[in-house]
Amino acid sequence: MRSQADLVAAFHRAMPDRVAEATDLWLGFEQGQTGNLPVLRRLLHTLKGEAHMLDLSLWGDLAELAEDVIDAVQGGVPPTQLTGDSILGALEALGLLSTSAGEEAALDVEGVKENLRTAHHELKASGAYAQPADRAQRTIAAAAAAPGAGALQRPEQTAPAVLDAEAVGALLRELQRLHSEREVIQRRLREAQRMLRALLVEIDPRGAADRFAERITKTLGYGVEIERALGAARADWSSNEFATGRALGELGDVVRRASVVRAERLLNQVSLAVRSAARMVGKDVDARVEGTGLLDATVERHLEPALLHLVRNAVDHGIEPADVRRSRGKPPRGTVTVTVVQTDTAVRVEVKDDGGGVDFARLREVLAPSVPNVASLDDSDLIPYLFAHGLTTNRSVSSISGRGVGLDVVAREVGALGGQVRVDSRPGLGTNILLVLPKHLHGEEVVPIVSGRFRCAVPTHAVHSVVLLEQVLHTSDGPRVRLTSGSGVELVPLFALGAVLGGGGQPEPGTAALVLHHAAGLFAVSVDGYENPRPIALVRSEEMPWSSPLVRGVAPTADGAALLLLDVEQLFASARQAPREASLAAVAAQKRAPLALVVEDAPVARELLCGILRAIGLRVEEASDGREGLARAREAPPDVVLTDIEMPYMNGLEMVAELRRSPALARVPVVVLTTAANEQNAAALRGLGVLAVLSKQRFVEEELRQIIAKSLGGA
Repeated sequence: MRSQADLVAAFHRAMPDRVAEATDLWLGFEQGQTGNLPVLRRLLHTLKGEAHMLDLSLWGDLAELAEDVIDAVQGGVPPTQLTGDSILGALEALGLLSTSAGEEAALDVEGVKENLRTAHHELKASGAYAQPADRAQRTIAAAAAAPGAGALQRPEQTAPAVLDAEAVGALLRELQRLHSEREVIQRRLREAQRMLRALLVEIDPRGAADRFAERITKTLGYGVEIERALGAARADWSSNEFATGRALGELGDVVRRASVVRAERLLNQVSLAVRSAARMVGKDVDARVEGTGLLDATVERHLEPALLHLVRNAVDHGIEPADVRRSRGKPPRGTVTVTVVQTDTAVRVEVKDDGGGVDFARLREVLAPSVPNVASLDDSDLIPYLFAHGLTTNRSVSSISGRGVGLDVVAREVGALGGQVRVDSRPGLGTNILLVLPKHLHGEEVVPIVSGRFRCAVPTHAVHSVVLLEQVLHTSDGPRVRLTSGSGVELVPLFALGAVLGGGGQPEPGTAALVLHHAAGLFAVSVDGYENPRPIALVRSEEMPWSSPLVRGVAPTADGAALLLLDVEQLFASARQAPREASLAAVAAQKRAPLALVVEDAPVARELLCGILRAIGLRVEEASDGREGLARAREAPPDVVLTDIEMPYMNGLEMVAELRRSPALARVPVVVLTTAANEQNAAALRGLGVLAVLSKQRFVEEELRQIIAKSLGGA
């Protein structure tokens, strides 16, 4: 029989696993898994009994108070924020007491107990809780509530990553058999080759003609036999290749199953981190986690520290104090939401808070000593600096921030996976951070691209979309491509991949461009060509005899060449540093041709007007309604606007009124062509200062030409 000391030591050794299980049970209950509650109560009850038997009263008292709270929730009382915080605080204390080597005094155990008592009292005060007569009745009630007539139903736990040796052994034997089969096929091919050589020796073109014909006839049988042997070998080779591919696929599945973990464990850790950080800084924060499934163990190992830093940063820097939130018209309780979504090729993790957003003014103040002209940079240009090592915008050091360590950890961990980070922050509305990571690290799925003499690739998970460049918009900030999505129109920075790689060139209409994710938003690179996504076997940069910051790895191709896997973050940084004189020259060249904006919902009329304007040497932008026309005008101010009146979404009168309210567009000449040229509309248009109102029923092309010439001549 083991001694009391041995039993106590075993109790403490088992405590971390018990605490982890109990924590997962409670967090699962908060997310709707109601069957977890009786299992958690039984676990606490067992822990309490063992502790009291071993004279570990501190552990027993904590477990008993937590059990009281669970009983109240089981009695039908909805849990509050204090309920969850007190339970999780008790579990954390139980774990720390067993691992702190007798340093109980350093823990505020009485504070934890008081939180449990307060939570229990709060639940009882709701009036819905009918307390059982005694603790024996509660135990019986809990056992009866457990599903399966008392059989304990535990939620599925995260099994350790273990390789199925039996499955691997069977597949290995199958691959060995297939390899031996190929050796047999090789011998048959060598025999067919020997027969072919013998046949060729028989045919001597230098001999007499009659002997030549005789030898051909004599060796025809050899030819038929060789053809039959080659056909059989080809069929067997095809069958072997198919079986080998299937066995390798099954082997890959076995390896992947042995190297994945459930996402729930990570999300529970994230939820705990939010609550713990909120308690430490005295804020009221709701943690919401969403997502299920399996994660590659290596991906999960790098993702966990990144996520924990992000949510702590959201609580400390993002969520405002309750009084500030009230003054801004927000609920006093802040929210941090973490969502994990898996696709066929990537893991997308979103961390979102409804706080105050990034303090860009403070960030500029911190960066001023080291970043030239930081005051003139856009907010989006400052975002990459958030991930710099040693940077902090806190004015003092707190228990969880102010030391300059945080987002640089995120950049390091995500970068180690070849992933991307995108930050979208709006002052007063909160911050949304998106992590895009590869689903597996055993291989990688990429989009192969060609630029000049370079054959490159980018990870599929980093690609937002592929577009055909119908038009390149030249702005003072460089080329842009217009990207339309569900959230509206976005002008995305556009670079030529050839220029980044040292081959020169500019983005040209008619070529393809890959739109890629970056921390500051989206950006695009024009390429000479691209192929469909495909998996590759990657030799990473640290394993190569040479290195380049642009190249994250190399993948051999079937033709003996190699694909250079580009690092998307470095690609963006290098593209921004490329000289832009050529793009500015292109702007100057295009400025010589005035820009006309045609806003017309009728396709035939729009095409006619655009044709007339192009014929007289104007560049033309098109829009099918007033709302789109206003957006186009704001993106690229035109020299003249032609518009209809009656259009969907926003009519011509409304659009012109909006143009006149904009200082940059107030003086743009506007010509109206309409079938509704009545006096009321004409008066309204005159009030808006339009240049002319033309009737579509009496349209004269020469009249339009003269009006356009007048508008441009007076500009």
